[in-house]
Amino acid sequence: MTRWYCTLDALKSELGDTGTANDARYRRYIANASRAIEDVTGRTFVPVTATKYFDVPTRCPDRLFLEYDDLLSITTLEDQTGTITSADYWLYPLNMTPRHSIVLNTTDLGRAFEYDDDPEKAITIAGQWGYCNDTVATGLTLGAAIINTTGTSITLSSTTCETGWTLLIDSEALFVSAVSGNVATVERGVNGTTAATHLNGAAVSRYVVPADVEQACLEIAMYSNNTRTAGGIRQESIGEYSVTYGTSAAMPASAQGALRRYRRLV
Repeated sequence: MTRWYCTLDALKSELGDTGTANDARYRRYIANASRAIEDVTGRTFVPVTATKYFDVPTRCPDRLFLEYDDLLSITTLEDQTGTITSADYWLYPLNMTPRHSIVLNTTDLGRAFEYDDDPEKAITIAGQWGYCNDTVATGLTLGAAIINTTGTSITLSSTTCETGWTLLIDSEALFVSAVSGNVATVERGVNGTTAATHLNGAAVSRYVVPADVEQACLEIAMYSNNTRTAGGIRQESIGEYSVTYGTSAAMPASAQGALRRYRRLV
């Protein structure tokens, strides 16, 4: 899982753990919590670059509703007649993301979405997908050029990088899987981006998710840690007395409440 919605340092800070002995377990909990967030909401909160295919709508062939996808931006839009330029469509809602609909400018384009023999998968959209694509400057730069597309260690200008960040250098996303001093171990070209070379001194940004999504990830991961010995609901009896402990809940109620507003409605 190369989309983490909280960092290892943040989880350890919440748990008051300053050592490294439990790091492997914490990493599993964060990865599982991040996956659970995506499963519950039906969304990703770090953008994914991908090409997707859609059927030509039959009722309103000039309007494509993206029922199960959050669209951030389009690189290429085409149907079986050819490429449709950005001047010939609008993305809705107009003033916010994510977008859920593409409406063709049929006046200028002179047509709706078209297909040859079969409407299925006749529309192709290459672009960026997800609920958000917010980035912040880390204050970091590359301390040495990245001279190939396969190296997994990068040198940074300081030691402030955290395990679990998704970095953005030029147009490449890199997932930070470990940090030692000012050297980060990364997975290259994640979330559909392409690994590339980068110049010494290149600016390093990172993706950020909504604060309540980050908090939900922390709470789910902490819950997994704090209930790891419970093994679900168990009951023990001594004579006529019994005690039930543990829980079958996979996610604390506070996290469920925070994520409810992001849940896809369809």
